[in-house]
Amino acid sequence: MGMVKPPSAFLALIFGAMVAHLSAQTDLNKTVYNFCVQHEGQQVGDGICQTLVNEALQSAGLSWNNGLGPEVWRIASTSRGVVISGDYNKVLPGDIVLFHDIFADRYRYRGDRGSVGGVLFPKHPQSNHIGVVDRLSLDGVRYFNQNAGCQKMVKTDYFSFNDNIDIVDYVAVFRPRPRP
Repeated sequence: MGMVKPPSAFLALIFGAMVAHLSAQTDLNKTVYNFCVQHEGQQVGDGICQTLVNEALQSAGLSWNNGLGPEVWRIASTSRGVVISGDYNKVLPGDIVLFHDIFADRYRYRGDRGSVGGVLFPKHPQSNHIGVVDRLSLDGVRYFNQNAGCQKMVKTDYFSFNDNIDIVDYVAVFRPRPRP
C-alpha cells in the first residue's frame, strides 16, 4: 500500500516551492537593481534607455528576448479619469518600468487630436521610455534610466503621477522574466 501524506505536508511542500520561487525572483530583482546602482553616473553601452535595461537584465542572467515578464502594476490617464491596476505594494526594486507613448505635449491631445486648439503637432512620433524601478509609491516612481533629456549616463529620476500622468499613455511595471 502507498503511503498517503497528510494534507499539512502537501501544503508545506507547495508553500516551500512558492517561497523558493519568490526568493529566486527577489534575487533576480536585486541583481538588476544593483547593476543600476553600480553604474550610476556612468554610460552603459550606447547610452540609450533600452541598453541600460538590457545590460541590467543580462547581469542577472536574463534576456530581453524573453519579454518583459508579467505586468505587476499600471497607471493610465483615460477619458474616464485615472485608472490603476495591480497592487503597488507588490512592485519590487529591480522591476522594469515602461513609460508608454511619453510625449511632453500630450496634454494637448485630450480627446480628438484634431479638435484641441488646432493641429500643433498633427502626427507626433510615439516615444517610449524604459528604466529600472528604485521604488514606487502612490504619488510616483523613482527609477534608474539613461538617455532622458539626452543625458546618456545612468541616473535616478522621479516621475510624479500627480503632475505628469497626462504626458504618457500609461506607466506599467513588469517583473523580469527568468529564462525557461
